[in-house]
Amino acid sequence: MAFLTWDENHPESTEYNDFYEGYISLVTGPNVIQMLIQQGQQVYTLIKRLTNEQADYRYAAGKWSVREVIGHLIDTERIMAYRALSIARGERQSLPGYDQDDYVEQATFGQRSLESLSAEYDAQRNASVSLFNSFTGEQITRTGTANDAALSVRAIVHIIAGHERHHLDILREKYDIEINSD
Repeated sequence: MAFLTWDENHPESTEYNDFYEGYISLVTGPNVIQMLIQQGQQVYTLIKRLTNEQADYRYAAGKWSVREVIGHLIDTERIMAYRALSIARGERQSLPGYDQDDYVEQATFGQRSLESLSAEYDAQRNASVSLFNSFTGEQITRTGTANDAALSVRAIVHIIAGHERHHLDILREKYDIEINSD
């Protein structure tokens, strides 16, 4: 049984719904797992530097606070990692979609401490990286159905990395949050 090396293992456009193209296109490096690890370090540093005032900032009415964006990243990664696990294990049922705005509204991230969000983010990221590194080459190319559309395991991993890059860019541009890239 050969385990996957993530170098240069980008998904084909047939492995995901067009909706995800914007996220997948943000994964430009050769190793998506390395990108996830680096992003994890960036987000950890970001959360540790935030004041409560910064964490509660919204750049416009009706937009999520920084704290809510971090919570949204956790929820989305958890859902996508579950999808990856299910598809890698051969799930034949269509996996459900979810409404990100409803999830953020129900989560009460605004009432959570930065420390608890940081701990949960780290736990989820570490669990995801461990899971993804456990997949064989055959498992990573499996395709299942999520939200009534075809989706491969490797596309999911790229979606997680691209989705996070998208939100880090928004935090930088719209919230004026400095994101370390080292």
